[in-house]
Amino acid sequence: MNLTNQLLIATPEMQDERFKHAVILICEHNEHGALGINLNDPSTVNFSEVLSNLSIKEGSDPLEQMVYEGGPVNTQCGFILHQSKSPFDSTIEVANELYLTTSKDILEAIANHQVSAGWLLALGCATWDKGQLEDEVANHDWLLMPATNDLIFSHDADRWDMALAQMGIMPHQLSGDIGHA
Repeated sequence: MNLTNQLLIATPEMQDERFKHAVILICEHNEHGALGINLNDPSTVNFSEVLSNLSIKEGSDPLEQMVYEGGPVNTQCGFILHQSKSPFDSTIEVANELYLTTSKDILEAIANHQVSAGWLLALGCATWDKGQLEDEVANHDWLLMPATNDLIFSHDADRWDMALAQMGIMPHQLSGDIGHA
């Protein structure tokens, strides 16, 4: 089972505190493991700080975009999810019209208002070794749902509540006995 472009929604019984109420987009899943970006953990770092640390000058109208903690791996690296079709260095296609880029050139384009489509910046990512994610899903640590651009690029709500609502689930309806009859 390939989980690329699926959302992992943490169950209330998630044992790892780093992933409490996590909504993770799986960007790559293959025989070697998986890589995902947590979409629901706001960072204390803002976009202007990221640009300043990389010596990127902002355009005349500074962006007030939220930055997210994408996961506990490579936390000094920026991962940009975006819908822009422009060719950027270090880009992989997650799904049709959804890309993940880790290069500085996209940040420069965003800072200069050259990216008008949806985008999200996360610091770090989540990774799983071969078979680890499949085991966690089988253990009912995660709910699965297909990714939607509305949920990925929404900045107005808690994505955990939003994802559950899209699945027709209210948070109080979830039980610690998920998947058990």
